[in-house]
Amino acid sequence: MLAIAARRLALVALVAAAPLGAEEGGSPPAPAERYRLEARRIDAPIVLDGRLDEAAWREAPAASGFTQREPRPGEPASERTEVRIVYTPQTLYVGVHCFDREPHKIVAREMQRDGALFRDDSIIVLLDTFDDDRNAYFFETNANGARTDSLITDESNFNFDWDGVWDAAAQRGEDGWTAEIAIPFSTLRFDPAAKAWGLEFRRLIRRKNEDLFWAPIGIDAGLERVSKYGALYGIEGVDPGLNLNVKPFVVASARDVAGGASEEEGDGGLDVKWGVSRGLALDLTLNTDFAETEVDDQQINLTRFSLFFPEKREFFLENAGIFDFGAELGGGGGAPLLQLFFPRRIGIASGEEVPIDWGVRLTGRQGPWNLGLLDVQTGAVTLSDGEPVPDTNWAALRLNRNLGQRSSVGVIATNRAGGAGDWNRVVGVDLNLKPSDELAVVGFVARSDDAALASGDDFALGIGASWEGAIWDWGAGFTEIGERFEPDLGFLLRRGVRRYSGEVSYEPRPESRRVRNYSFELEAEVITDRDGVTETEEIQLEPFGIRFESEDRFTFFVERNFERLFEPFEIVDGVVIATGGYTFHQYGLRFRTNEGRLLVLSGSFSRGGFFDGDRDRLRLTLQARPSRFLRSETTWERNDVSLPAGSFTTNLVRQRLGLAWSPRTRVDALAQYNDVAELVGVNLRFNWIYKPGADLFVVVNQTWNAPTLSDLTRADTQVIVKFTYLYQR
Repeated sequence: MLAIAARRLALVALVAAAPLGAEEGGSPPAPAERYRLEARRIDAPIVLDGRLDEAAWREAPAASGFTQREPRPGEPASERTEVRIVYTPQTLYVGVHCFDREPHKIVAREMQRDGALFRDDSIIVLLDTFDDDRNAYFFETNANGARTDSLITDESNFNFDWDGVWDAAAQRGEDGWTAEIAIPFSTLRFDPAAKAWGLEFRRLIRRKNEDLFWAPIGIDAGLERVSKYGALYGIEGVDPGLNLNVKPFVVASARDVAGGASEEEGDGGLDVKWGVSRGLALDLTLNTDFAETEVDDQQINLTRFSLFFPEKREFFLENAGIFDFGAELGGGGGAPLLQLFFPRRIGIASGEEVPIDWGVRLTGRQGPWNLGLLDVQTGAVTLSDGEPVPDTNWAALRLNRNLGQRSSVGVIATNRAGGAGDWNRVVGVDLNLKPSDELAVVGFVARSDDAALASGDDFALGIGASWEGAIWDWGAGFTEIGERFEPDLGFLLRRGVRRYSGEVSYEPRPESRRVRNYSFELEAEVITDRDGVTETEEIQLEPFGIRFESEDRFTFFVERNFERLFEPFEIVDGVVIATGGYTFHQYGLRFRTNEGRLLVLSGSFSRGGFFDGDRDRLRLTLQARPSRFLRSETTWERNDVSLPAGSFTTNLVRQRLGLAWSPRTRVDALAQYNDVAELVGVNLRFNWIYKPGADLFVVVNQTWNAPTLSDLTRADTQVIVKFTYLYQR
């Protein structure tokens, strides 16, 4: 047994082996003094039209001298950029002038809120309001004045589902394009005693594939490297008011289920956000409604394990990074093995909605401490199959402390209480050490306690390390899950297993006008039971990948897989794979064309073995942006499987259409066809942002039973209208 374990550890060590010394093409040298910009206080608010014609802009100092991160790290930008910041006691204003000697070539095809602005010419403003070198606000706009925002947590996680209250406007001119951004101080959490904020600007010139930063970041890092930002000085005496946002809503809906009764109802609720201090925010939700949330993407499952669907509901998304616990390092794609806090467990049971009566959340930072506290009460309901779901309380506490510049130690506790004798609790401790810009070491241990399970073998633990350099990256990890570990407020893929994983990648950058970099990567993952018997083994080699200066990318890969079945596995109806061990190989190609083009094609194709048969796998996505008002995305996923027990094909088609008249008005359509589930679904959403933070939604959901596309039977029709109003003090 020791020899087997030694071989597995040797495999991980081999995969993770990589030079730790100096690398060619590394980060540019750090400047002798931190990049800095002074914000100027003004008496009158800026008229937000994107023109930069107020005297305040001419008098404020400018941040300029941007340098390239791509394609020529450290070299000056090919076009000039100037950014200025002014403020009133209530609002922070950012003025941007993106000079361009060929303004007719500016790429600006996105108009809608939270669109893919990285495919356009754009400017990003990043604010580390606590100057803690860890966390930041992300605000992005393009030459159309479209807006995207995000939260960056612990120099690693982006939360693009966060929607802050702010506004932007832009104009094109003969010398480029200009933009004005207005961010109310009530949108931000910050330390009023801080002398400086962390500050960074990033500009994209899409036709040149030029990635520019004000304070140099280097190719071994990205926007998330908050510790490399410059500094903003001069903000003082601001008045964010009570930091109180009150958002009442009313909602009306009608539903018609085929063969069932029609339902019509109206309701209302309330969402409140209060900044109890400059670092802490209290959120309250009453009679919570998520009618405007986009439906989940359909997935086809050809594995033995649960599918993973990301959280999309607004209440659970803001500051979600504070609840992150542990880390998955060292390769292994797809669903995580363990995610200790997974809020989709709240308000959803067996894929059906469970009413949320109320919820309270306290999140934020005080000095070196980061706090997350969540308490949600869900109501009793009977599911469509007759299963009763009782009143349940869900709670989570996350507390961690910063150590030094980039490290931290923390604890987490979760609790589900469904009534007398029905409860589940989990506690855990994690450590995140980052002794250098490149090296990270993480570890965690957690234990569960469940009323329905005997104690013992109810723990989970993990340890991992990673290195992120300019051209070399590597990672290795180990995780063990006890047989009776049960995190009811988390996601757990498998119990009673040990996971060994490792990866290494090498991306040299040749002196070439056509090739930006090559890539070579190796990943390995081995999952065993507690006795060391291998259950799953996956080794993926990418012997060659290339990224051109045009931003077109191609990667070839080879996979070796092993799966051990301890019981028969019915992969689709009527096709059963027998127990036993199966070794099979696949080879294939992944590709993506430049995302700044009018048409973008991406996808993958693989061919080879699959258990005791064969499998061809195809995924194609075509994105089209014929104008700034219209966008389309078509995805087709197909599996052709041939097994001794039977042959079958699967098809999943997804069509997205987006129409935006302005950055505040949009219609989105999502149509999906899943031939395994024999289902066609359409989700239509109209959204009018009549003022920042306040919306009108009209949602139509329609599903059909579809044994074939020529034989559709209506299953469910739903129409929802929701109106929200924002009151700020």
